[in-house]
Amino acid sequence: MLMNEISFSNRACPVCDVKSASQDTVHSEMTAESLEFDTLVPYWNGFFKDKVFFSYTRCRGCRLLYAPTFFNASQLEHLYGQMPPNMAEVPLEALRRTQRGYFDALKKCSSLEGGFIEVGPDIGLFTENCVREGSYNEYWLFEPNRDVGPALSKIVEGRKFHIIHDMFGFSHVPDHSASAAVLIHVLDHLLDPIATLRELRQKLQPGAKLLLVTHDESSLLRRLIGWRWPAFCLQHPQLYNKKSMRVVLEAAGFEVVQQKKTVNYFQASFLLKHLLWAFGLKVKSVPSFGQITLGLKLGNMLTIATPKNGAK
Repeated sequence: MLMNEISFSNRACPVCDVKSASQDTVHSEMTAESLEFDTLVPYWNGFFKDKVFFSYTRCRGCRLLYAPTFFNASQLEHLYGQMPPNMAEVPLEALRRTQRGYFDALKKCSSLEGGFIEVGPDIGLFTENCVREGSYNEYWLFEPNRDVGPALSKIVEGRKFHIIHDMFGFSHVPDHSASAAVLIHVLDHLLDPIATLRELRQKLQPGAKLLLVTHDESSLLRRLIGWRWPAFCLQHPQLYNKKSMRVVLEAAGFEVVQQKKTVNYFQASFLLKHLLWAFGLKVKSVPSFGQITLGLKLGNMLTIATPKNGAK
């Protein structure tokens, strides 16, 4: 069966499980729900393309911003299967500095001992900090991209580790065996984030720390550029702010410990091109500025949570 013959899914709010849309909506000039699947595939990959995404609406109950119409599971499997490496346009050293900032937040509130879970580690830029400075006795790394397996294996060489290519195959992890779990830009992509978080909670010890990095749809950058904000894209079935993130985590049996804006590092040329595209100026190239790298708080947030005692 052709993908065009498979309809998009019609979703209730992934928190409330009801269809209670409000008047608060965000949409692109040409909406994804008005097009066929094959037409959308070219818009899926990369930053610098015409902007097309599924319209978002805000749930009247929990205030989560989500897309009531979105790709179904088989369409998503096809799209992710042909996707290039994440953030390929950003230099490796800039990515490494960004990930280091995330690790420092975990280091401040965790002993860095016991078992460690990371969903979507890619080539291991966060994990390498854990290996270098932590004392974890076992690693469970959930990474569907088999091409990065050799690089990821090298990072944890000499440690007890498991690289699991089923992104959410948490059955591989014994219950209550991990003291930390990390999901960096994963929760924005999940059709059912609460189900995933509940399953993950079963794998965590009492007092364990869950670190999440997501986009912040209440950020200043989002308010300044509106629907042109880069996180409004085909890959995100919902987007969070601090309040809706708390609602999601509490529904999944977690208690929020900390929330803060993150510093992300980018080359100045990348930021300028992004800004020009956001305002409709589709330039092909910009000055390199001597490869200057800037650290800015540009619309992402970090959340640390811990399992609630007695949560079901």
